[in-house]
Amino acid sequence: MPNDLADFVVVANRLPVDRITTDDGHMSWRSSPGGLVTALEPVLRAHHGAWVGWHGATDEVLDPFEHDGMHLVPVPLSEIEVAEYYEGFSNATLWPLYHDVVRPPEFHREWWDAYVQVNRRFAEQAAAVASEGAFVWVQDYQLQLVPQMLRELRSDLRIGFFLHIPFPPTELFGQLPWRREILEGLLGADLVGFQMPGAAQNFVRLVRQRVGHKTRRNLVDLPDGRIVKAEAYPISIDAAGFEALAHTPEIEARAAEIREQLGNPKTVLLGIDRLDYTKGLPQRLRAFGELLAEGRLSVEDAVFIQVATPSRE
Repeated sequence: MPNDLADFVVVANRLPVDRITTDDGHMSWRSSPGGLVTALEPVLRAHHGAWVGWHGATDEVLDPFEHDGMHLVPVPLSEIEVAEYYEGFSNATLWPLYHDVVRPPEFHREWWDAYVQVNRRFAEQAAAVASEGAFVWVQDYQLQLVPQMLRELRSDLRIGFFLHIPFPPTELFGQLPWRREILEGLLGADLVGFQMPGAAQNFVRLVRQRVGHKTRRNLVDLPDGRIVKAEAYPISIDAAGFEALAHTPEIEARAAEIREQLGNPKTVLLGIDRLDYTKGLPQRLRAFGELLAEGRLSVEDAVFIQVATPSRE
């Protein structure tokens, strides 16, 4: 296979960059906000890997490009696909179903069809850029069919999947008309990762109940002899790096200034998110109000700060 193929490939709904227009009118890219980008950028740079994802514009085909030490591979999406695959099935079906909050999930056949079509495109792009025996790491609920599609295209690959949101119990997951297809899609991975142990247990239980495969604790035995492992790997930030940064004189001085500007509260609650309904910002505000109403926090001693960056969609 060509030498420019990657030994480590990240596959995610979005590339880790946003397009901007500079002061002189030229187009450029900057790193995106968000937990997924923060978590994966260092890993990608360390392994000189490739990142496959949508670049944020509709009906536009872009060639792969380099940014800040990363090789980025854009996946094109049409305006209809964004509406049906992303805003529809991903964020109006899967997200509320998996969280059981915010609003009821919606089920539409055309959304599902778009989800299948887009997942196949991501799988094909990943297969095209991965070297022989490469490790491919598929990310999150938007791409749950990619592992199996990718395995059908490239059986030589080592495939991992990580879900960054909860995975529901059978009582919730059973509402999804395409539940078996989702489970079989995830079983294309060698390792399926979750944030919490309960999510991994839900997945294994559903595979046993809905697909009929034999399971052993956190392992799934497939008919072809392959074994899929489901495990919890809570995602983290660079805690040591942030701790060291927090103890620098400049940061300590700035922190003291901010605390004084806020009235020197005993408790500071901070949220930093994209301005998107999936982040539950109104619910967060109401929860803060409940804490005040119940007397568990005091208006004299507590401050809630929410930083919301514009949604990329």
